[in-house]
Amino acid sequence: MSDASASTSPGPAIQRLLFTDFEGQPADPDDVIADALEGGYRERQDGVREVLRDPSADPYDRFLACFALTRWADPAGYEAVIEAARDPERVVWRGASVDRWFGADDTFAHLAEAVGRSDDMAAERGTGELRLEAARALVRIADRVQFERRLLWILDEASMAMFAEDLREVVGRALQRLASPEAPGFDLGTQTAGLIGALASVDEDRAVAFARQLIALNPGDRALRELADVVARGRGPKTLALRDELAALDVPRMEEALQEALRSRARRQEQRPQGG
Repeated sequence: MSDASASTSPGPAIQRLLFTDFEGQPADPDDVIADALEGGYRERQDGVREVLRDPSADPYDRFLACFALTRWADPAGYEAVIEAARDPERVVWRGASVDRWFGADDTFAHLAEAVGRSDDMAAERGTGELRLEAARALVRIADRVQFERRLLWILDEASMAMFAEDLREVVGRALQRLASPEAPGFDLGTQTAGLIGALASVDEDRAVAFARQLIALNPGDRALRELADVVARGRGPKTLALRDELAALDVPRMEEALQEALRSRARRQEQRPQGG
């Protein structure tokens, strides 16, 4: 998480556990967490769990502990993600990491990436069901917190059928929020466009309808270009019709985005089994 902005310097416990490599040298926590996937997590997971559960620990340290455990497919990490999603505005590490563009909390974005990238470890450790619970908990708050594009680590085509109903509900709420005078504090329009694109792989009709609702809300050029992913993930004529509607918009680099979407669509069709 080298792009995260920490609120304080790491405490001594997390410094020893995640800022020190397996040869005892200072290291970036991203590298330590990745190296530990080879088995080193076993010698550090107990200490990291202690930091996560310590109410006196610095919020950033607890967040970093949650991220590491989640990336290692540890039950304590997944359970902490689920708990945090129950009340995301009040989680103890809220604001411990913020993005560079809006100054908005991005802790859930990092946790979504950790959940998404932990699929192989979850299979190895037998925590796959808990991983899916954590993933679903995050999807359900995508109208309330910033995920940037990291939620798409979870919403791959292999898992989309499991999250389709959750996506339909959260996109509906996001569109209602975008239509209200309340400012979300982050680029909810682009984030919603990405969710609509993911939905297109399993529910093309609803995705196209949602895309048209979003277009009508004038969410900005970035969000409108993101809707090209609906074309990329779709299979039928409705998403191709949406391609023509998007092309007619006066949006810089839209044609470039749509051309790439059509190439991606063609690649997906080639990869699908006959009759799929």
